[in-house]
Amino acid sequence: MRQVHRSLRLIFVLLPAAIPTIQAQDLSPAELKYFTPVRTIKFDEPDSLLIAAIEHLDVDAAGRLLVTDPLGMQVFLFDSTGALLASLDSRECHPGFEFDPTGAIFGANEFILVLNAGSRGYRFNWNGGCLGSMDPGFRSTSFMDIDPTGTFFGVEEGPFWEVRRMNSTGKILDTFPVPEPKFPNASIRWADGGLVADGSHVYYAWAPEPAVMKFTVDGRFIRKIQQHSRYFQSPRADLPAELSPELFAAIRKWRGTSTRTVFELTDRFIMLQYIDHSNGTGYQVFDKGGALIVEELGTDSRFFIHAGYGLAYALTQPDLDEEGELPNPYLTVYRFEAPQ
Repeated sequence: MRQVHRSLRLIFVLLPAAIPTIQAQDLSPAELKYFTPVRTIKFDEPDSLLIAAIEHLDVDAAGRLLVTDPLGMQVFLFDSTGALLASLDSRECHPGFEFDPTGAIFGANEFILVLNAGSRGYRFNWNGGCLGSMDPGFRSTSFMDIDPTGTFFGVEEGPFWEVRRMNSTGKILDTFPVPEPKFPNASIRWADGGLVADGSHVYYAWAPEPAVMKFTVDGRFIRKIQQHSRYFQSPRADLPAELSPELFAAIRKWRGTSTRTVFELTDRFIMLQYIDHSNGTGYQVFDKGGALIVEELGTDSRFFIHAGYGLAYALTQPDLDEEGELPNPYLTVYRFEAPQ
């Protein structure tokens, strides 16, 4: 399903092994045994539409696209072909507030949540018009998802290490504790990892640990979902806690396998994407019971920016055109082909 993670962290591009989500060329189908390209989505109409960078993408069951461009301070709603439906701007709903979007999520079939830097959030209706305000106590957590009933779930990192369940306005309904990760300081620093809430369970993963924790919505621990291989390398030590020269030195020396994203690929499958300093990138697909379905590790392919409803979306930034201008990014859509 969706995932949004806080932008005010040290991000993975500080690592020498990091590979960005945007690439100059499409994912090579030869590297994707279980994903078949089916179409391309371009955002070129109208010609005046300019997208600086797509940092977050969400897609609903009808294929509509929520595109967050924090560099251009924009959030767009497109149909499944890339035709513009609406531009979402909280300044129209709340004059005087600075609009600095970090992500946007479809809320069931009822609303759209746009997250803003500083832990704020704004709601829009299904067509992109202004809706009511968020609860005054709302603030975004490390990762957030909205389940099919419109209920928010978010994982809060230390010192509390808990999952928060919120209603459709962001008011906290209850919380339940989760185990402190093996590398708490790195889990706080890295912006990667993710959370999925499917209405029955909550799945989340911290970046430095290539495993998914599965809970019921009321906090009962079910299991850890993980399948090791020779690809996976455990970090040797956590990062220093304080912002210091030693912290930046430790980040540059960080080695190990980390979880880049967590998606609900279908109503049956969870997909994790990984990055490893020595072995490159890769992914694993598990069923929701924890059985490994497929994996491709050490492929050195780029990452999908989003996956859901059996489709995965690869983001491409074209090179400069003949006029020396930078075209809008575009998406290549892949269909997941599960083995029979």
